[in-house]
Amino acid sequence: MLPPPAQDWEACDAWLRKVDPEPANMLPWRCWHGVAGTRLHRQEVFGAGMGAIRGASYPQPLADAEILRWCQMRRLNEAETDFTFQLVKSMDQFFLQIRNQQIKQDLEYTFRKK
Repeated sequence: MLPPPAQDWEACDAWLRKVDPEPANMLPWRCWHGVAGTRLHRQEVFGAGMGAIRGASYPQPLADAEILRWCQMRRLNEAETDFTFQLVKSMDQFFLQIRNQQIKQDLEYTFRKK
């Protein structure tokens, strides 16, 4: 893949931060991205009165059944399914930690004392 034009700073920044998984981990990586669209979210709204109001959408863990369905649709054998399932669950837990930390920082910034 060719780099974006030099004058497009946001595209260059995103291209430089791009992560390519190792070839052995491509199957779980594709599974995680393929199943991510089925993720449920929990909505919460913070604030009251005349102050700042901020809504947050907390992502929930991926459903085990969706991961197993993805593996079954790709006709993976038992070993591939087990490897994919375990790695996707680990990746998902790490994603949830990162996303919850981002939401926490956003809320702290929104409701900071000026």
